[in-house]
Amino acid sequence: MERTVFGLAAAVASLAVLATLDGPIAGQGYAPSTKNGDWTHYTADVRGTKYSPLDQVTAANFNQLEVAWRFKTSNLGTRPEYKLEGTPLAIRGTLYTTAGTRRSVIALDGKTGELMWTHSYREGNRAAIAP
Repeated sequence: MERTVFGLAAAVASLAVLATLDGPIAGQGYAPSTKNGDWTHYTADVRGTKYSPLDQVTAANFNQLEVAWRFKTSNLGTRPEYKLEGTPLAIRGTLYTTAGTRRSVIALDGKTGELMWTHSYREGNRAAIAP
């Protein structure tokens, strides 16, 4: 019994030490993880902060925003996908996102919306019989 309690206490103490190693040093916050506006993970960064240091959009100007460009899904072929729901990744001016339900990935120029490349997984019969 004494050995079990000692082992449990050692495990709890080890976890407490590890938890403090992952946090910021006292008086310091985490540095922004989305440098230059890049959004490299689904939730902005590895920690899932969903934080962006960009400050161009403010309460004073949000109602003046305009659409910069649109991507036409007819660029994807004869059976274009129209249901593009996902969080694109933005890395060095390129947007990477899924292209509908056909397991395709596309890269778009972030400034112009121009299609840079596509990659599709060849699904064979599965894709042919899908609605």
